[in-house]
Amino acid sequence: MPNSIIKIYYLAIFIYRATGILVLVRIMEDITLLGKVFDVLANANKGHYVYITDLRTGLSKWSEECVKEFGLPPEYVSNAGEIWGEHVHPVDKARYEQSMQDIFNERTDSHDLVYRARNQYGEYVTVSCKGRVIYDDDGNRILFVGTMINHGIASDYDNVTNLYTKERLLETLADYREDKQRYNILFVGFYNFIDINNVYGYEFGNKVLKTFAEKLLEYIDDSEVFSAGGTKFAVVSTDLKLRELENIYNELVEYARSSIEVEGAHVGIMLGASCTEVTNFAVDEHTVFSNGIRGLDESMYEKHGELYAFSNSSMDKSHERLVIVNALRNSIIDNCDGFSIVFQPVVDAEKETLRGAEALVRWKKDPFGNVSPADFIAWLEDDPLFYDLGLWIARQAMKQWKENVLPKRPELKLSINISYTQLERANFRKDILSLVRELDFPTKNLKLELTERCTILDKGFLRNEIIYLKSQGIDTFLDDFGTGFSALELILLLPVAAIKIDRTFVNGIEEDERKQAVAEAIITCARNMGLHVTVEGIEDEVSRDILRKNGPTSFQGFYYSRAITIDDYVKLPIF
Repeated sequence: MPNSIIKIYYLAIFIYRATGILVLVRIMEDITLLGKVFDVLANANKGHYVYITDLRTGLSKWSEECVKEFGLPPEYVSNAGEIWGEHVHPVDKARYEQSMQDIFNERTDSHDLVYRARNQYGEYVTVSCKGRVIYDDDGNRILFVGTMINHGIASDYDNVTNLYTKERLLETLADYREDKQRYNILFVGFYNFIDINNVYGYEFGNKVLKTFAEKLLEYIDDSEVFSAGGTKFAVVSTDLKLRELENIYNELVEYARSSIEVEGAHVGIMLGASCTEVTNFAVDEHTVFSNGIRGLDESMYEKHGELYAFSNSSMDKSHERLVIVNALRNSIIDNCDGFSIVFQPVVDAEKETLRGAEALVRWKKDPFGNVSPADFIAWLEDDPLFYDLGLWIARQAMKQWKENVLPKRPELKLSINISYTQLERANFRKDILSLVRELDFPTKNLKLELTERCTILDKGFLRNEIIYLKSQGIDTFLDDFGTGFSALELILLLPVAAIKIDRTFVNGIEEDERKQAVAEAIITCARNMGLHVTVEGIEDEVSRDILRKNGPTSFQGFYYSRAITIDDYVKLPIF
């Protein structure tokens, strides 16, 4: 299949329905029209893609728009299924791979699947994919052709709920801002919807979303209802007061708790919500949206579904933050200019000798100066560019550690933080191991610390990732243990090598006997399970001595050293 010329020696019929138009293509011997026809069909409608695979040669061609949208290799590839599989959401990957195996092992001649795939921005979008095997006159399988619809951009309507899309929502908010039209907005979301997908399946979950969307429309008069992405919804009204929106939400809570019926099954779901009246037209639509989603998360994960009201003043502060976030994003794009790596020593709890260090990131840029990582990590964690920053941190930390530390102290370990947005990426395994091989970094010296929010991932998926990393010689830690979602049951479920007790849990421990008792229980339990325990936040001798008697493995904190450059690390008296 050289360049754009596709020579096919058999009669085939290709039916394409993406635009609702029936197209019949007769492909005859030595005719090169198929390439041109392919291009016409491939560009017939935004968000609709065409693909074709020659089953005899294994060569495949994707629509040019698909190549750009998902960051795929050039249009002609020989391992398209494997490449595309790297973009499929981890939860959906098994279904996708089974469907592909059925096609290529000749157990079926058709493919019809809805799943999620990662686009070039690192976002997962819903796609529906339909394909069919084409046979020649002698009954030989020669082509696998099909269409794919990217429901993230295909139209103004969300394919699952039939509501307006998130993009349409942002356009509407922008119009209101330009017209200086005040409005009230309500965000509603499902809590822990992944349980529905895990129990009933992804298709059933989509039906639940559609059923809820229909009920939402019943409650709303003279207002606009949107899909806000995933399992989130937004109601925008210039007429309904906030109290009326709150009453509607309370009714929806009761409905979702016991009355959603799909295929004869009653499904109970917990909701969360946030709302505000928008009267400050200096605040842009992205700020309104991001604050609404943040408030929705607060409602679901902190307030047990209680309606969260976010204010115009909070959006003013958010607008200032977005200026910094934009600068951070530009820094990442500019080869992480302004970012640097520092290392906080980890010492043996008993001997107070070095065991290694945790790599931490810093950012300094005019006119903002030094911005605390406690702030910018939280701001960036859900940004698609955060994955690139994470790889840069890993590369720089391993490179500096190998060049400056290992030649003198080959036993010292390097810990690198991994967020849930990194771990859930389908190509994370490949990328981290590629770095290890490229830098020739010994895996026995590398430890990955899974940050608190990693534990909101599917536990089966998380367990499999940890097992795989362990098979490659890389141990994992549970970071921030003792706070948030971390719980003792996690160390029963997840085959981690160590836990790290969070600094906020240690603060004030010298005056709190309950904290002392819990710390003793956690450390003793972990030690009896064969796990190492690092305690961070050691600020003075008192907290050190209280915790040391419980037998932790190592300590980390300002009592020993702040985070320092690699040059200062190798100059430590205990190095």
